[in-house]
Amino acid sequence: MTAPRQTSIGRIFITGGTGFVGSALRDALGDRPLRLLVRDIDKQGDHESQHVEVVEGDVTDAGSLRDTMQGCSIVIHLVAIIEETGHQTFDQVIRQGTENVVNEARAAGVRRFIHMSALGAANLAEFPYHQAKWRAEEAVRSSGLDWTIFRPSIIFGPGDGFISTLAGVVRSFPVTPIAGDGQSRFQPVAVGDVAAAFVRAIDDPETIGQTYELGGPDVVTYEQLLGLIARQLGKSRPSIHLPVPLVRFAVAISKPLPKRLRPPVTTEQLKMLALDNTTAHSATEQLIGRSPLSLEGNLDYIHR
Repeated sequence: MTAPRQTSIGRIFITGGTGFVGSALRDALGDRPLRLLVRDIDKQGDHESQHVEVVEGDVTDAGSLRDTMQGCSIVIHLVAIIEETGHQTFDQVIRQGTENVVNEARAAGVRRFIHMSALGAANLAEFPYHQAKWRAEEAVRSSGLDWTIFRPSIIFGPGDGFISTLAGVVRSFPVTPIAGDGQSRFQPVAVGDVAAAFVRAIDDPETIGQTYELGGPDVVTYEQLLGLIARQLGKSRPSIHLPVPLVRFAVAISKPLPKRLRPPVTTEQLKMLALDNTTAHSATEQLIGRSPLSLEGNLDYIHR
């Protein structure tokens, strides 16, 4: 697949456009006209600029989305959660939120819909996060829109919520705790490469109707990942393997505490350690036209 020339399109509507992936995507899109959906315009209205409009709405509230997409030609849906808190469940935010965005896109006459799912999305009731991602994909696939779905592995880069959290543990504790045997495998992909894949989908109509898995060039175990982080931080730490049920108990009882005092994994992430987060069919290089960035050598954003 050769890189297409940039096409002329209308305004791009982005949910989650002020978040980790959304910020990288905004940078990758340059001066293309955008409209960002934010939950609180008083707190996030400063993202508005000559090329960027900001509108208020919540993907879990269908009524709040009404008329927000008028005049847009593409919708990019990034919003998701990795931890259930209060009334925000995986099903409500991921599945129902996606259905609400799809329905409003159709009502606004938008034809193009680009959706961020996750590697491992599957209709498995024992993994509610992955099941919600699968059901969201089903809503997109059955929408009648010109859709593209991306399934990235864990995404790394400045502002990420996984590598940076683990770095905090390695930095702060004299012993690095590892849940289980530490052999769960990941294929980390750089946030800039994910953003570049989304831009490719915007510009290339051949991506319509396709589901792409995105991974980086390296497969690492959870234990190896912690080792890479320790080397980047210049730390030499012994590690200790803890039984998953013990860590699960610690996660449960620490929920009322501030995030910095809780274990570095959520209950759902603990469950997902039973699954490898890798793909033999990564489309990253094909889509971005170069080798994707390796995790090793690109961890400068975690500071000593």
